[in-house]
Amino acid sequence: MDALIKLIGANVRRLRKAKGISQQKLGEKAGFDYRYIGFIEQARVNPTIKTLEKVANALNVTVRDLFPANSEVEANKKGVLPKVSDRERITSIIMRDLNKADNTKLKQLRRIIKITVGTED
Repeated sequence: MDALIKLIGANVRRLRKAKGISQQKLGEKAGFDYRYIGFIEQARVNPTIKTLEKVANALNVTVRDLFPANSEVEANKKGVLPKVSDRERITSIIMRDLNKADNTKLKQLRRIIKITVGTED
């Protein structure tokens, strides 16, 4: 059970960082003190499903997204920590930067992304 709680905490941290938000901001959105978010991420508490639902909603993900894949559980049993991919790390940095931008800059960046990546609305 402890391994599962650690993996859930790691997923909460990974998703939070990928979205570029602080523990404080996540706590505000989920209705918890930021320290409790830290406790979840550090596996110092065993959160209820209701708590995980609030955290998932605040992150705009499903509760299932907070749970590890079977391969992560097996790897953790062997003492291997889940790795953060380069893509996740870069996305986290971009999201952190985007959260600092005003609406005008976000619109400009959206145009650049559409041109660079070739996305359509």
